[in-house]
Amino acid sequence: MPDVTLTIDGKEITVPQGTGTVEAARAAGIEIPVFCHHPKLQPVGMCRMCLVEVGTPKMDPATKKPMIGEDGKPVIAMMPNLQVACTNPVSNGMVVKTNTAEVEFARKGVLEFLLTSHPLDCPVCIKGGECPLQNLTMGYGPGVSRFDYADKVHFQKPISLSPLIDLDRERCILCSRCVRFEDEIAGDAVLGFANRGRGWMIQSKSNPSFNSKFSGNTVDICPVGALMSHDFRFAGRVWEVKPVPSICPHCPVGCNVTLDMRYRDIKRVQPRENDWVNEIWLCDRGRYGYHFVDSPKRLTKPLVRRNGVLVETTWAAALEEIAQRLAGINRGYPGTVVGGIASGRLANEDLYLFQKLFRDLLKSSNLDCRTGAPEEAEHDDLAYAFGLGSGSDLSKLGKGTSVLVLGADPEEEAPVYVLRLRGIKRRGGELIVANGRATKLDASATHTARFRYGFEALFMFGVLSALLEAGAENKTFSGERVKNLGMLRQALEPYNVGAVAQQIGVSEETIRGVATSVAGAENLIVMYGREAIAAGTPLLQAIGNLLLVTGHVGKANNGALPLLRYNNSRGALDMGVRPDKGPGYTPLPQAGMTAREMIAGAVSGKLRALYLVGSDPAAAYPQAAAALGKLDLLIVQELFMTASAEQAHFVLPAASFAERDGTYTNSERRVQRFRQARDAVGESRPDWQIFATLGRELAKLLPQEQMTQVGKASAKPAAKGQAKVVTQAAPGPRPWVYRSSDDVHAEIIQNVGIYAGLSYSALRGQAGGVWGRQATHDAIFYDGTSYANTEGVGAQWPALAEQSRLAFDLVFSKPTPVVADGQQFTLVAAARLYDDGTLMQPSELLRFWVAQPYVGLSQPDAQRLGVESGDKVRLTSQAGQLELFARVDREVGVGIALVPDLETIPLAAVQTGVVTPVRIEKVA
Repeated sequence: MPDVTLTIDGKEITVPQGTGTVEAARAAGIEIPVFCHHPKLQPVGMCRMCLVEVGTPKMDPATKKPMIGEDGKPVIAMMPNLQVACTNPVSNGMVVKTNTAEVEFARKGVLEFLLTSHPLDCPVCIKGGECPLQNLTMGYGPGVSRFDYADKVHFQKPISLSPLIDLDRERCILCSRCVRFEDEIAGDAVLGFANRGRGWMIQSKSNPSFNSKFSGNTVDICPVGALMSHDFRFAGRVWEVKPVPSICPHCPVGCNVTLDMRYRDIKRVQPRENDWVNEIWLCDRGRYGYHFVDSPKRLTKPLVRRNGVLVETTWAAALEEIAQRLAGINRGYPGTVVGGIASGRLANEDLYLFQKLFRDLLKSSNLDCRTGAPEEAEHDDLAYAFGLGSGSDLSKLGKGTSVLVLGADPEEEAPVYVLRLRGIKRRGGELIVANGRATKLDASATHTARFRYGFEALFMFGVLSALLEAGAENKTFSGERVKNLGMLRQALEPYNVGAVAQQIGVSEETIRGVATSVAGAENLIVMYGREAIAAGTPLLQAIGNLLLVTGHVGKANNGALPLLRYNNSRGALDMGVRPDKGPGYTPLPQAGMTAREMIAGAVSGKLRALYLVGSDPAAAYPQAAAALGKLDLLIVQELFMTASAEQAHFVLPAASFAERDGTYTNSERRVQRFRQARDAVGESRPDWQIFATLGRELAKLLPQEQMTQVGKASAKPAAKGQAKVVTQAAPGPRPWVYRSSDDVHAEIIQNVGIYAGLSYSALRGQAGGVWGRQATHDAIFYDGTSYANTEGVGAQWPALAEQSRLAFDLVFSKPTPVVADGQQFTLVAAARLYDDGTLMQPSELLRFWVAQPYVGLSQPDAQRLGVESGDKVRLTSQAGQLELFARVDREVGVGIALVPDLETIPLAAVQTGVVTPVRIEKVA
């Protein structure tokens, strides 16, 4: 659309067509005060604070062109009344006056009315120091109120809207920001207005009250102190806290946050603006789930097992003995009998040194970032080849974009993506949701497909068949960069649309509609979650084939977007914490044992020593608990005394994310830095530091020839499209010397090809967003909403398909669905944000939202079994039995037994794989 030129307070400015008057003035460095207006919300003009004088060129009725005055300029016809600036888009030739006597009089009047019943709570108000009402009253309000204090409206204060949010109705100015955020952005119609006149108030419309995973954002955007975080109320004043930039450690979105510190205590967690990642939003788990950092249950000293009991020891003694025992086990048994499992919760620097410790010193590739539980899927390599292109920005996408959400529940797996996906839909994009069960995102979808569990790959085969039958493949891209298209056509012959529709329970019309949407899109993103990844190789290959055939790879805003389990699961794969590939996805001459094989090896004797870091297999499934007890050496490095740690020979206390520096890599392969906010608890240390010290101890015990190998660099020619394989210790005569995480990161960017160029300076090379505090006059709008991003937006490493000369083979695997018989149910472990896991349990306020253990059944299935909600039922599979209370749920499909994936439910007792058939019977 063409740009528009207008004049504001005598200053000429040009802005894009459709820009609102408030935003246009702000771009000119002119402030128009607002309360109800927010750039992320639709304008409503409720508060009238933004009243201005507006005029437009007077048009000649005969020529339909602006009339020209004697001065040669268009004649401006000023409107007779003041206009609401937030709801009025600019137009060519418009004249806006923001500082006339009439405008100033109106502003004083609006503020005077707002203050008629507003309490004088500033000395104790949670918003004091970052309150727009304070700022605008000082700048534009009257000095004296004419209204009678005795006539003020009083309410009970405060009232609890939820365990997380309190409401002070006396402070509320009824701007509707909170209501509109929940309706427009979050898609949760949980707040609304009640009563009229001076009794008009905000109330919850949901049961439980204020049932939203994004409720904390309403506190941020509230322009007064009406909505309050229960966690921060009376905990401190905003001018007492020091903001420290960090990254949320709870899910793969990688939301930018700020830890507000008062001395060494985290007082609150606020969103840090980054339009590339989380805009200005944060989910409630990310906001309130930080209490594990201060938990009194944290490990504080190294422990060693003596006479069957764990006792305290020193770091020097613990690491020296661990090194001696590891070296002794390595020398005393043939082959590689030591292994390591490190969680995707660790930072990149930790993960890199962990795999280096094993591969360079212990000569073992028995590495994994999974626990080995039966339901765990294969490692995701699709994003390495066809991941979301560098430069992708979901906040800018709309018309011309299609997003296919497959086998995922983003609100539970990566919540902020729900807000961003709804934003794409609002801006004109298409949202396709394909799952085996209903999710909240269905309500926002343009297309929905509900397939039978076990047939995920067949759904994609049907979409591919429809696309190829219609000749809708990208012929230019396919001809230049895709091989084996003929093979794919032939392989799909048994999977025509009609045959697939009949098998999977989705109509032909729906399948063809999905194919039309993805083929005709300018941008296509395939977001897939845990259930899709669990479906295995055939489905992941089909996703890759769809992206290749349509040409939606290797460019910004296109490609695969997997929702992996942990905040740095992508980083764990990048750093090579896996048995089959090294850092940067470089192939290995020989693969090591997977986590599942290591647990089995502990029983058979093939594995003698295991190093667990941030991973708790003993709690994940019963077989692991028994296997760990058979090891000659079990080392556990953790924040808490876990079930695995209770069996360990050595327990090493690790520092939390708030107590060290490092980087995480999110789902979009964006590497972002987080900073140390406080000293470590007790004697706990950063993981990378523990590995470095242990590496030095091990290096002393190595044979001379092995020392020589470790101390020099070696490089091998890489296959086309792969990063160069480099093995090198830290420079200097003393190997394994790292002064800080900066040194480790420097080695990563030197030795891990895909991270080349991602230095700390590169990660902070861009500003964090449009509305940060560094912008002109933004305190008028956004104080308290979020912090400016002084750390930059991070940087993506490029997917393989971004190398324009590479061509790719289409690959096809025939699936073998595991389907329950007529008397069985398909057990579905549904991801839950509030999973009552180790990092969440110390956050008491969030425990309210943790579901009680249950199994969800459809109404027809419940009737067939003679079961009602609250009855106890027994689930039986080939692996074992599990008893749970039943819940009749209309959202659960027939033949499905849906169980929330909570730490308190031992699902591994019955799971036999990613899809488990179970029998259900009522327990008398």
